[in-house]
Amino acid sequence: MEDHNEENFRKLLRRTAIDKPRVDFTENVMKKVSAEWQHITATEDAALKMLVKSTSLEKPSAAFTDQVLRALPAPSPAIRYQPIIPKKAWYWIAATVSMVIAACFYFPGSTSEQTPKVISFIEKTTSSTHIISDKMANVPQHYSLIIIGLAALMLFDYFLRLKETKLAKS
Repeated sequence: MEDHNEENFRKLLRRTAIDKPRVDFTENVMKKVSAEWQHITATEDAALKMLVKSTSLEKPSAAFTDQVLRALPAPSPAIRYQPIIPKKAWYWIAATVSMVIAACFYFPGSTSEQTPKVISFIEKTTSSTHIISDKMANVPQHYSLIIIGLAALMLFDYFLRLKETKLAKS
């Protein structure tokens, strides 16, 4: 029976012609959609205008600004600069470094120099790095380690200060 119904249905489909819409069908549908949309927006706009007109503007009290400012949290205190290494310690560091450099001049030079003293004096006065490097070879090793340690501390202090100033600016 189902086969018979299916066959009848196929014959019926073959006999009926496919409906062809008119040429201006899409245009008519779009006009109706547009008109309906305009009607909806017009009613919404009218309702919005009536709502705005019905509500009155509120005027804040004279103490409104004071109340808002009181409600704000107090500003955090500004970060005051306070060095990690105090000023007195820097004076001691500078005095120690200058004493080490001054002591370099009183240590005897290397014994391998065979040149006359005048030529050696001219070489030393023209090359300031030679004076220090020649004398630094005779300085005990822990002085060099102290200088390197102090330089590392100064570099560490510099980076901490740089970090604090970035935090204070932001």
